[in-house]
Amino acid sequence: MRQKLIAFENRMARKFDDGHMPYLVHFSGGNEDHLIEIFKEIKKGDYVFSTHRSHYHYLLAGGSEDRLENLITNGKSMFVFDRDLNFYSSSIVCATAAIAAGVAWALKSKGSSQRVWCFLGDGAEDEGHLCEAARYVDGWNLPCTFIIEDNDRSVSASKSERWGSYKGLSYDCIQRYSYVPTYPHGGTGTPGWLKFKCKPEIETEFYRASPIFSGPESKDGYMDAVKESMALLAFHGVIFIGYNVRHGSAYGSLIDIHDQQKVETPLAENLMAGLAMGMSLEGFRPVLYLERQDFFFNALDAIVNQMDKIEVVSRGEFSLPVIIKAVAGSIGPFYAGATHTSNYASALTGLLRMPILQPRNAEDVLYSYRYALESDGPVIVSEMKELY
Repeated sequence: MRQKLIAFENRMARKFDDGHMPYLVHFSGGNEDHLIEIFKEIKKGDYVFSTHRSHYHYLLAGGSEDRLENLITNGKSMFVFDRDLNFYSSSIVCATAAIAAGVAWALKSKGSSQRVWCFLGDGAEDEGHLCEAARYVDGWNLPCTFIIEDNDRSVSASKSERWGSYKGLSYDCIQRYSYVPTYPHGGTGTPGWLKFKCKPEIETEFYRASPIFSGPESKDGYMDAVKESMALLAFHGVIFIGYNVRHGSAYGSLIDIHDQQKVETPLAENLMAGLAMGMSLEGFRPVLYLERQDFFFNALDAIVNQMDKIEVVSRGEFSLPVIIKAVAGSIGPFYAGATHTSNYASALTGLLRMPILQPRNAEDVLYSYRYALESDGPVIVSEMKELY
């Protein structure tokens, strides 16, 4: 197997140098023996989360050489997905850690024997996302292992250049191996690839139209409609996830929902969003609760680069039907300040592809959550606290 891996990657490198790939490719190499041993532990049905350097991971997970070569030569080297193999990659550093934790939560909740394996470069330790996810996995004893592939390089900078004498994260769920890479961070180190012989394939953008509500704003029955909608969602088996969903009951809107359908989370919005996405990959329909839209920005990495785009970049292999219940603050009954009273729904409409619904009255609320429940992709419902 070792020689097959090397031969495949060398063949791709030659095609790259010949100009047959008009984009940057991140080649694997130097870690063949390490990965072969690791994949002896990975069973059929387990999830494998990979990075922008995904070729070896995919082949060892059982992926087809022909399919992988086709993806690489069509500009998808950093976007290798295969739902049949539960193989998910991301070119965003450390974007998968929280999603992997969410899948592991779902598998444990089902009593499944499957596990999650999440590969990350040592540069991923530069992101706080890994610390949040590893702490959550260890704390709840979830079936997830993070494997840091330590080549002492974040693009070109060594760990000592980035962190001084810091030795790295230490959690029970984190494994690490060190290796010397065959290739530089990107490409092969030669300029030959700049003689492009073909054009890249560009993803077709898609937009889901957001319903526009033109009726008058009204407090009449607004909160009752929110509570009725939450009861409808609960009847259909959704999981409400967020901080203060049990103890604060989301301003009272979840007060009648059984605690078994509520998952209290740490105060970590990016982790919360990742957990919700991971749960959705295993058939759960999560409702991610953000009690103030001001805190949206703490989760935008996960929402913008994964939740909103994964259906496009995976070419439909994966979708993430998460409902985001996001509350826009108000100045009453007390004023919590400029950092707790914002409404970012209009700004998010220009940033995200997913529908963003802004119900203005009770009828709009009921429609919004029925729409979100029936959607096969993510939906944001922006509730207006001033109408509660």
